[in-house]
Parts: sequence; structure tokens; C-alpha cells
Amino acid sequence: MELMKIVYIWTVLSFVLLQSAMVGTEQSAFELPVQLVGFPFIILAVRITNFIKKLSYALNPATYRSRNRRELTFASETSDPFDAQEVEKYITAEFGARACVFERVCAHYATRARTQPRPQMDWPDVFSQYKRSPDQAKELYLLSVFLGDIVGSPQLCHQLGKRRGCDENLLGNTKL
Repeated sequence: MELMKIVYIWTVLSFVLLQSAMVGTEQSAFELPVQLVGFPFIILAVRITNFIKKLSYALNPATYRSRNRRELTFASETSDPFDAQEVEKYITAEFGARACVFERVCAHYATRARTQPRPQMDWPDVFSQYKRSPDQAKELYLLSVFLGDIVGSPQLCHQLGKRRGCDENLLGNTKL
């Protein structure tokens, strides 16, 4: 409401000042400097433009994704940026030769990460599955969860599942 009053008063004053400057003869007693009208108009235009930019940014759902997920979403729509062979080498280097990926778990969290702009991990479910899995599969279960959530590529999970798939019996009874 205040903004409307200010705009209304500014418009009326501008009209009165411009009208009085135009009505005068060749030698008018009152000359209106251009800066008096131009600068407030420019300032108002810049503020309105900034407001519209901020509003459109706030209304865009992609705004609320983390930057690496935004880049991942746009980059992975065209092609898969990860080479399964390189990822497999890294996994075996970090976790040893017996390392494997639970394809179903990884793909579940990758799909979730891709569809939801800002997914919150279902920590009670993750920890209950972690507790239910045998000791040799606990680390591999968390690897699959975080690989799917961070990378967000079901295709990569499927390729890794083919190359280094874990036996689903290691996990026990899961509801994923």
C-alpha cells in the first residue's frame, strides 16, 4: 500500500512539474533539470527488475537443489557422465577386491535423488537395514546407499550391479 502511495505521489508531482515546464514561454522562469525526473525513474526500474529476478528465482523449484545436484540433473539428462569402469576401479581401490554394490539399493536411492529436488534421507529406514544386514554387508550396504544418493544415476547403479553386484541374500529381507 505504501508503495502505491509513493508511486501515485511521484506520478502526480512529475506530471505537475513537467506540465509547468511545458506551458511556459520560450523564456520560462522555471526549468526542470532532467536528472530530477530521470534518476528516480532509473532507480525505480532497477528495483522492480531486481524484484522480478528474485521472485522468479524463488519460484523456480530447481533453486532449492544443491548446486552439484542441479549440475548433475542437467548433465545426466543427456548422457551418463560417469564411466562404470573408472568407478569400479575406485571402489576396488578403496574397499578392496571383495567390494560390491547392491544394485537395487543403489538404484532406489539414485531414483529418489533424481526425482525429489531436496530429498531428506529416511535415516530410520537406512539404519534399520544397516542393522539387519550381516557384518560383511554393512559397509557395502552404506556404499550402495550413498553411491545412489550422491551420484543419482540409476544407469550407473545398473552397470555396477552387472560388474560388481552383491548377492542380495547378503542383505537379508529388505523392503526396497
